[in-house]
Amino acid sequence: MIEIKELWRGAEKYERHRIPGMIVTKKGTILAYNEAREAGDDWAMMDILMQRSVDNGKTFGEFIKLAKGDKTHPTVNNPVMIQDKNGRIHFLYCEDYTINGGRALRRYSDDDGITWSDPIDITDYTNPDYHNAFAFGPGHGTVAKDGTIIVPIWMVPKHHGAPMKSHAPSVLTTFYSKDNGETWALGELLETNSDILCPNETVAAITSDDQVYLNIRFKGSCRAKAYSDNGYSNWKEYAPDYKLTHPQCFGSVAAYNDGNHPYTLIFANCASTESRKEVTVRASFDDGKTYPVSKLIDADRGGYVEVAVDNDAGLIYVLYENDWGKSDTLAIFDYDWLVNQDV
Repeated sequence: MIEIKELWRGAEKYERHRIPGMIVTKKGTILAYNEAREAGDDWAMMDILMQRSVDNGKTFGEFIKLAKGDKTHPTVNNPVMIQDKNGRIHFLYCEDYTINGGRALRRYSDDDGITWSDPIDITDYTNPDYHNAFAFGPGHGTVAKDGTIIVPIWMVPKHHGAPMKSHAPSVLTTFYSKDNGETWALGELLETNSDILCPNETVAAITSDDQVYLNIRFKGSCRAKAYSDNGYSNWKEYAPDYKLTHPQCFGSVAAYNDGNHPYTLIFANCASTESRKEVTVRASFDDGKTYPVSKLIDADRGGYVEVAVDNDAGLIYVLYENDWGKSDTLAIFDYDWLVNQDV
């Protein structure tokens, strides 16, 4: 009913595998990727590595290097993937959070993640004059019903006067494309207010009525949420979700819709308010308003948590860090395991 296996572990070259991301392609292939760091720091020398699984997570192929840190820009950060309506897979990432001459970049694959285009500079679409640090996701993006590609981003506006490398005070919005990744734009900002301080790492999912739902990390003991009809403007219901507790850590959401069960948003994170542990997966049947179903995956370990679904195979994947990326674990289970409270 559930399988839990170690996917990555620190070794001689890469001490940590942090910031996990994952998608399931239209062909059912799992693409799992991470910041492979030579040290633990966010600004360490690192590469971005990806592995493919074509057998529902039973085995994974060799690492494919999608980005490489160097002396000029040691940090290649915040990898995000999305597959568009036509089947092209887009991979977005940054160099040094776009500061000190670092760029925002895109690569794409038309063969299910086997080979990739050269990097394409998309920095100008991020409004670089407005911000210092800038980052995608992390995790994965989503695609609206009309084909718009939507990737949440966070950034630190220059007018706050924070140090160049600071990750705060941050604002949140989406980075979106209406032409399958050829051009991009930034959406309307979601900023700090009296209830939500420094919104940052966020994942988007499509609701049953085709809205875009954001599940948001911020400086508080719970998550926040927001909705938009198009995924980039007229945000509404921007508020804390007090029942989704967390230790200020990245969590993830994806829409499950296999045609045999109710349309479900699957959310996974560390549910503890004290430390990065208690990896928990939840199910919402009302587009993120409530999460009445909850299952504990790992009581003692945790970190950044990513989720992906395979509607055709009826499987849900949860990929999570342990001990700040010294190892990473993949949990594989079916929908019935999640919603059956007797298991």
